[in-house]
Amino acid sequence: MTHSGVGMRTCAGCCMPWCVAVLVTATVLSAQAQTGRGRGEGGFTGPPAEPATLLFREAWTSEMAQPMVQSTLSNKALLLHIYGNADEVRKTAHPTEDYTYTGETTTNWAITLSDPTHYWDLTRDARIRLKTRNSGLRTTHVVIKTADGKYFASEEGSPESSAWIERDYILRDLTWRTLLMTDTPTNASNRRAPNPKRVPLIATARAAPDLTKVEEIGFSDLMEGGWIPATSRIQSWEVWGKAVARP
Repeated sequence: MTHSGVGMRTCAGCCMPWCVAVLVTATVLSAQAQTGRGRGEGGFTGPPAEPATLLFREAWTSEMAQPMVQSTLSNKALLLHIYGNADEVRKTAHPTEDYTYTGETTTNWAITLSDPTHYWDLTRDARIRLKTRNSGLRTTHVVIKTADGKYFASEEGSPESSAWIERDYILRDLTWRTLLMTDTPTNASNRRAPNPKRVPLIATARAAPDLTKVEEIGFSDLMEGGWIPATSRIQSWEVWGKAVARP
């Protein structure tokens, strides 16, 4: 339609000039492209120049370990890291399946792995695949530690399900949160004394971690356990990316 005496098209049902609406849309799309913050950046018209390769697949050993320990890993070259109360994180064993069990944890927890000889470049098409069967409103989030010693957790994650499900996550497409890993007061008005032995694992502000050098990768539901009705179960997981030799 045209306003009398103006000669400028407008969007139907509003008073914004059509050309201004187009300009605003183009500006938003351009900003997303420049910052890379648009979810699921996409844009591939062919395979990446340097495709991600399988760094490891972990499905645990058949030997029951309570609590979970280094020998629980099937990848003996990797190192196991458990945050929270390590004595309460278990690996169960059944005739047909092995998986982590966190229903008895009394604190937030996280399980990660690292390679003592390599960092991992998790940019481009790098991804993690989780096979989970969670209960009690548990969501398994991706957790990473970067080479600068900072920890992050993804907002996205694998939800509760009545059967095993597998989900892939492209690491650069995830929305990240900084993880609070020390029990430190944030202002002078706190009444509770800090506990230096406690690792709270609390997601705080949004962040943009450096995925070119990841030291550890793993997962957490960022919650304490609620026995069998409320626990995270991870049967297996894979990480794809590029190995980068440590200095």
